[in-house]
Amino acid sequence: MGKKSAPKNLKRQAAPAFYSVPRKRYPFITRPSPGPHPRSRSYDLVTLLRDVLRLASTAEEAELILNKGKVLLDRVPRRTPKLPVGLMDVIEFAGTGAAYRLLPARGSVVHPFPVSEGERNLKLCQVTSKSTIRGGRIQVGTHDGRSFIVEDGSKYSVGDSLLVELPSQKILDVVPMQAGYLALVISGKRLGYYGEIQEVIKGTFSTPRSVRLSLSEGEVILPSSLVMPVGKERPLVSLPVRSE
Repeated sequence: MGKKSAPKNLKRQAAPAFYSVPRKRYPFITRPSPGPHPRSRSYDLVTLLRDVLRLASTAEEAELILNKGKVLLDRVPRRTPKLPVGLMDVIEFAGTGAAYRLLPARGSVVHPFPVSEGERNLKLCQVTSKSTIRGGRIQVGTHDGRSFIVEDGSKYSVGDSLLVELPSQKILDVVPMQAGYLALVISGKRLGYYGEIQEVIKGTFSTPRSVRLSLSEGEVILPSSLVMPVGKERPLVSLPVRSE
């Protein structure tokens, strides 16, 4: 007997808790396809257009907008309805001038916030992997599925953030996860807060690396996987959240 595939649809009751969609009016919602962001931390394009931004009334209308090439994700036209959209992604609508960046907010791991014209070509990507490839070159991978071959591997570490120009994918700056830099909380109960890193605590065999972060409520220690460096004196991209 062949292996049964995963369900192609998703019941609204089983959708991630941060989905700002009615749960009982309709039984099903679009299931995000495998992609650069995990399903638990992303919206698919149809749900984002129809239920969150309310630019379409039905899935058919949302797909029509996509098929016309009117939706740009990170400055590239996207037509895949189930493509997952997640942290730091920039979504634009050609001809309208509207654009949004997906950022963490209190109660939601990602939420669309308006982004200015001057920042639509900028994106922060957190380094999640670093490896040596053929020829001794260094390749780094980021949280949104991108990969970069870099010249000086010593400048990049897992946990750092890259300021990337879109759509050229040119690395403009590196924000290390070090004391003195600002970091955004991207998961956990302090979701959406940001503050200055006071100390990076090395992990051990049984405990992960941690970060001592200064917030208005005081200093807190969080696993480094829950925070993302965003700048030195100020965030390199605008954050619609306050440090308190």
